Amino acid sequence: MNQMNKLIKDILTLIVVSTVLGISAQAVLPNGIGLRTEITVIGDDSTGVAVPAVSINPNGEGEAASNISLNNAYSAFESNAALFIDARSPEDFGTGHITRAINLPVHAFMDSLPYLEKLDPGRHIITYCDGEDCNASIDLAADLKMMGFANVNFFFGGWQEWRDAGYPIESSP
Repeated sequence: MNQMNKLIKDILTLIVVSTVLGISAQAVLPNGIGLRTEITVIGDDSTGVAVPAVSINPNGEGEAASNISLNNAYSAFESNAALFIDARSPEDFGTGHITRAINLPVHAFMDSLPYLEKLDPGRHIITYCDGEDCNASIDLAADLKMMGFANVNFFFGGWQEWRDAGYPIESSP
């Protein structure tokens, strides 16, 4: 019985400590801890894909990075109003990518700093990767926001949705 009392006391202590840590983190972190995730459905009833309605604003300043639709991404492409950055590996980029996109694999972000430091921090940037099964574009958008870029979107539909829509693509040797 004494061992059972000790186990109950340890469990209650763990619950109290976890609660205190959670409340402390909520109070200290600039944006707190998300307690609720909004879900957005992209597509019609037959092809609808539920994705989190994510917005990324790590510094808590300015507008957050958020998902951009295929139509809006294509409009930005047509008017040459945005720089498209492919977050996939160089091998995937070489097999096909959005025309005029540059390759900046999210895992090699630090290697790209000299290039990124030369860009206008107000330039509209759209990141993308393979599509709905890939989060590299979201991670890259967060890195760019933390670096100070003000106008960043991630295209969650990515390479697959762009290619399937028949929009301009190219490959590298």
